[in-house]
Formats: sequence, structure tokens, C-alpha cells
Amino acid sequence: MLWYKVWRESRVRFFLSAALIAGMCLIYTLLESRLYPGGPRVHNYTQYVHWTVFGGATRGVFQLTCLLLGLGGLRRDRKQGTLGFTLALPVSRASLVLSRAGVGLLQIVALSLIPAFAVTAGSYIVHQQLSLAYGIRFAPLWAAGGVFTFGISFLASVLFASEYVSLAVAYVVYIFYLAGSRLPRLQPYHLHVADFMSGLLPNYLNRSTMLWGPVYAIAPIVWFTAAALALVAVGMLATARQDL
Repeated sequence: MLWYKVWRESRVRFFLSAALIAGMCLIYTLLESRLYPGGPRVHNYTQYVHWTVFGGATRGVFQLTCLLLGLGGLRRDRKQGTLGFTLALPVSRASLVLSRAGVGLLQIVALSLIPAFAVTAGSYIVHQQLSLAYGIRFAPLWAAGGVFTFGISFLASVLFASEYVSLAVAYVVYIFYLAGSRLPRLQPYHLHVADFMSGLLPNYLNRSTMLWGPVYAIAPIVWFTAAALALVAVGMLATARQDL
């Protein structure tokens, strides 16, 4: 019941996010004859797809949707006047938080799969050779990076009642995080989540061809996912201590 409640509350944002991501993938592939080449380093179709989708604007939009999906919480229920009903349910606060986090994480995993299928379908229509295997290997990277981004927004929504404030705080924190991860002392640890999702760190892709190399490290995927779960756990503890 809780999961269904959360799904009903977030399904509009999810479907809009899915439509936007799929639409961008199809536009970039179907209009490749007009948009290609897309930049000074783009010399073939694979590089073009990476520049526009897996490592470009579409990836950025995906991360923004993850921030949006992380919004919500008991403080929002209080502001909307539905907190009494929510707390009257025969479940703990931890269950309420976990159901919201669980639905959000599943939604992000689903969104991370869309580009692989949309790009493959669009490429086939315009008679370009790009296999599903190429795009599907980005899905774990997008899922791990997406849930980490979701975790930042999720925690902000626990701490602030206003969704606008939560989104603004999460976005600013995320931008500062990206900037900080580029500091020389931190670069060896491959903490830049956007580059990680693009396959550029830790050198999943050959930067000259944007084709997959022999290395597909699992550790960064695990670490970003673990960091996301840690943020959710902090949010759960904070909710348990809040005076609602």
C-alpha cells in the first residue's frame, strides 16, 4: 500500500521524465543528418551519440530528473495538510521513508534503461550502426550516478519543508560537489559523478573513439550506490527524530 501511495504521488514526474529523456534521444538520432557533426571532437556517429546523449545534454537532463524525483517527504505532507493521514497509517516513519526511497530508486533504474533502447531504435531508423550492447553498458553507470544524485535531493527534502527550497539546496550542493571533485587531490579517486556516468572515469571509454575499452570497473558503481544508500539512511534517521 505504501509503495502504491508513493507511486501515485510521483508517477507524473516519472512519466514526464521518461518522455523527456526518450524524446531527446530520438530527436538527436533522427535528426543526426542536421545536427551531426555536433562538436569539434566529433568525427563519427558513435562520438556524436556520446556527445549528445550518453555524455552530453541528455545525461544532464537525466540527472536533473533524479533531483526532481528525490523531492517529497513528511515535511511536505505537513505543508499540504495531509500529514495527519500519513502518520495515522499503521506503519513506522522508517517504513514511510523506505517506501519513498525504494520507489524512487526503481524509477531511476527504469529511466537509466531508456536511452539504450531509444538510441538503438533511432539509429536503426536512420540506418546508422549502433548496437544495443553499446548503450546498455551505460545503464549501470547512469543508475548508480542517478541514485547518488537522487540521494542528495532526498536528504534535502527531509530537511526542508518547501520543495522549491529543497530543490535549490540540492542543486547547489550538487554543483559544489562536482566542482570539488575536480580538485587535484581528489581527481585520482574518480569522484566526478557526471564524468563517471559518461564513461570517462575511470576510463571505461577510449576518449578518442568513444568506444568501450577492456576495463569495466565495478567498484565505482558500488561506491556511488553505497553513498546513495548512506544519504537515504541519514534521511531516515533525521525523519525519525523530527518533531512533526
